[in-house]
Amino acid sequence: MHYATRNHALAPATRWVLEEGRLQLEDGKGPPRVVPLGWVRELRLDFAPTRPERNRFRCRLKLFNGETLTFFNRTYAGIYDFRETSAEYVAFVSALRDALARHAPGCRFIAGAGGVSYFFNVLTTVFIFGCFAAIAWFLFVVGLTWMLALKLLILIFYVPVLLRWVVRNRPRDFAPAAIPRAAVSSPVRAGCRISLTS
Repeated sequence: MHYATRNHALAPATRWVLEEGRLQLEDGKGPPRVVPLGWVRELRLDFAPTRPERNRFRCRLKLFNGETLTFFNRTYAGIYDFRETSAEYVAFVSALRDALARHAPGCRFIAGAGGVSYFFNVLTTVFIFGCFAAIAWFLFVVGLTWMLALKLLILIFYVPVLLRWVVRNRPRDFAPAAIPRAAVSSPVRAGCRISLTS
């Protein structure tokens, strides 16, 4: 099983190869890097959208030495040009999860953001909505309704992604046999069936 992706402009295109008991990273810049699956202490799946990538999902593997390996459900092709690879991503994550369950018995399976990160993002979200309400009231009082309408349009565009982040990234552990639906791209959209929970 393999998965090819490029994380960003400064990272090389990498082919992730899953073999019995090990993960191999091939980037064409020398011999492949081999990571025994027994080194993996944590697999974390989360929803990680950006302004140009509103449907980006991330898989992070934390190794015994604290190092983190990361890949996404899309590949970088150029400036503001990302090719979605959700079907391959979901299939690879599913195979990786199964392999880790066999070869890394101490591995923790986590969905969502880290607890501190999630708390501060929710706090920031509440603060932003509070600021928007105050600004909206001020604009209405001084008669700048055209500016209020403009701000509402911007809010309507970004709020769905923000709310999806809050809902999908609630931190929680999951059993290796069932990846939470919110932690990866939709299996229907990705064209791949794996065991998912809500």
